[in-house]
Amino acid sequence: REQQRLVTAMVYPPLLDEVSPLNPLPYPFPGSLELFEKFQVKPVSPRNLLKTLQPGGAALLFPGGAREVFKRKGEEYQLFWPDTADLVRLAAKANATIVPFSGVGSDEFFAGTVLDSDELLGLPVVGDWFRERIRNLPSLVEDDVFVPPVPAPRLQGPRRNYFLFGEPIPTAGIDHKDRAGCTEVYSKLRSTVEDGIEYLLSAREEDPFEDMPGRYAWEQAEVTGVQAPSFDLTGKFGRFKAGEASK
Repeated sequence: REQQRLVTAMVYPPLLDEVSPLNPLPYPFPGSLELFEKFQVKPVSPRNLLKTLQPGGAALLFPGGAREVFKRKGEEYQLFWPDTADLVRLAAKANATIVPFSGVGSDEFFAGTVLDSDELLGLPVVGDWFRERIRNLPSLVEDDVFVPPVPAPRLQGPRRNYFLFGEPIPTAGIDHKDRAGCTEVYSKLRSTVEDGIEYLLSAREEDPFEDMPGRYAWEQAEVTGVQAPSFDLTGKFGRFKAGEASK
């Protein structure tokens, strides 16, 4: 918004189908297609990513794709990225700058998982129905399946979301044909994201408004409409020096 630049999100292609492969199940959720159209998202592919990364362009990409969206039980905040560094090679081809991005909160939107994707596929009748619906869908990451889990509601509301952008990684000096060099950058990128997740998981313990009921009450009482503060940006988990946090 400040730079008046649209960041193009790259999404799993079946999410853009007029009729969901899982119809009549309400997934993607009603209204998703209209939201995708509003923000001009594109189906993920090497060609679309390279085209989006032309001078002046910016793309939002989650390398783990559907495998990370539909995690199995006990896999919270684990990354399931491809083994190859094709992402970095494409970025280097476009001389793009990669900005590592870590997020915490979404994996705990619900209280837990009643049945995960593998368990649903293992059920009689239900599993056969899902397999028939997804058998022709593209697989972009190992073990990814377009089978949303059955979640357990979190009665106290979803946990707070925290986001952290790491130090930008320029690729202008990287030869996209140098597989070893691209792999090294890919490893650095993944480590940065994982470190960011660990940092946020620890830092949120210092957030007095991490719990939704307390945060909601504070924000409703705050006449200025300001969002409830989080952990101290200059304290134990701060990444700023005193006086810089408000900049």
